[in-house]
Amino acid sequence: MAPAKADADMTSTETADRFLAQCVRCSLASEPLPLWPAAWDIEADGDLLAARAEFHGIAALLARLVAQAEGWPNAVRDRLQSEARLVGLWEEMHFAAITRLITALAEGGVPTLVMKGTALAYLYHPDPAMRRRGDTDLLVHPADLDRTRAILAAQGCHRRDDPYGLFFQETWEIACGAGLTHCLDLHWEPADRPILQKVLRAGEFWERSIPVPQLHPEARAPEPMLMLVHGAINQAWHVARGFFVDDVRVTGGRRLIWSVDYAYIAARFSDADWQRLVTFCHDRQVSPLVHAALIGAREDIGLQPPEAVIAAIASDTRPSPAARYIAAPDRLGDMWADVRGADSLATKAKILGSMVFAPRAHLEDKFPEHAHWPTIALQLRRYAGAVAWLRKRGERP
Repeated sequence: MAPAKADADMTSTETADRFLAQCVRCSLASEPLPLWPAAWDIEADGDLLAARAEFHGIAALLARLVAQAEGWPNAVRDRLQSEARLVGLWEEMHFAAITRLITALAEGGVPTLVMKGTALAYLYHPDPAMRRRGDTDLLVHPADLDRTRAILAAQGCHRRDDPYGLFFQETWEIACGAGLTHCLDLHWEPADRPILQKVLRAGEFWERSIPVPQLHPEARAPEPMLMLVHGAINQAWHVARGFFVDDVRVTGGRRLIWSVDYAYIAARFSDADWQRLVTFCHDRQVSPLVHAALIGAREDIGLQPPEAVIAAIASDTRPSPAARYIAAPDRLGDMWADVRGADSLATKAKILGSMVFAPRAHLEDKFPEHAHWPTIALQLRRYAGAVAWLRKRGERP
C-alpha cells in the first residue's frame, strides 16, 4: 500500500493504511467499520487518515458507513462525506457527458468500448460513484478515428495538447456546464506502448466484449478476465511511473481501490475463468504482474483467489518483457524498446520521428532554464543528453 520510504511519518502512514484496509474489508462484508483507535490524535491522525482515504480512492466507499462508525471524530466523518458528495456530483456530470457522446458516436456508426475505471464502476461497484477516477477511457477502431474526432468536435469537445510520447491515445475535454470539464482519453489500442499491445490485443477486447447496460444501451466493455489483467498492468505502471492526483504526480504505493476492483471481478469468476487467467498469464508472459496484483489484494483486503491459481501463476518464472519495461522508466530507453516492439514500419517510423523531433513545448518543460533558446538549440541540448545516456548505458557491466 504505502510506498516504503524513510520519512518521519512512515509508521503513521503505514498504520493509517492498515486501518483503512481493515475498513475496506468491513465495507465489502457489509459490517460496521472498526472502532476509532483510542490512542490516535483526533486532529493530526484524523487529517492523515482522511488524506490517505482520498489517496486510496476509497473515501466514497467508506462514507456510506462512517455515519454509524463508533468513536470516529466528526471532522473525519465530515471530510469523507464531503468527498463522497463531490464524487457523487462528479459522477452525475460524468454520466451525462459520457452517455451523450456514446449516443452521438453510435448514431454516427462508431462502436466504442469503455475501459478501466468507468467500465469497472458501472459493471461491478454497487454505486458507480464509489469507484473514484479522474477521466473516462474509450476505445475505438483505428479506422473510425477520423470520424470519431469529427463527432467529438461537433459535440463541442476540445482536443487537448497531449504529453509528449503518446502514440495510440489522445485526450479530449468535454464541457459539463458550470465551467467544469470532463476528460475523455480516446484510445485506438488498449495500451499505448507496443510491448504492452502484445499482451492487450485490441481484437480480443472487441471479440469478447460485454454490455454495460447501467451506463448506456450501446456501451460495452472488455470481458472480466481481460479487465483484471488490464488492471494489474495499469497498477504496475502507476506504482512504477506514477499517476496524477490534483495535477501532482504520485509514485509508489498500492492503492486500495485496485484491490476492491479485483475483489468485485473475482467474485464473479468461475473455475473456467481462473483457468483462462492462468493460461493467459503464461501465454503472454505477464505472470509477475498479475501475481503481484492478486497477492497485493490478498494482503490488503483478504481477497482469496484459489491457491492452485496463485501457485500456477507463480510457477511461471520466465522473464516478463512487459514487467521489465514497466519497472524501468526511462524515456529514451522506452522509445528504443517501443521501436523494437512495434509490429509495423509505419509505427516504427512514427516513434523514431518522435525521438528525433520533440515538440517545443516538451523541450521547454525539459529545459526550463533554457526556454528562451531557439528550438534547434533545445533539440541539440536534448541530443547531447541522449548521447550521454547511451554512453552511460554502454559502460554498465
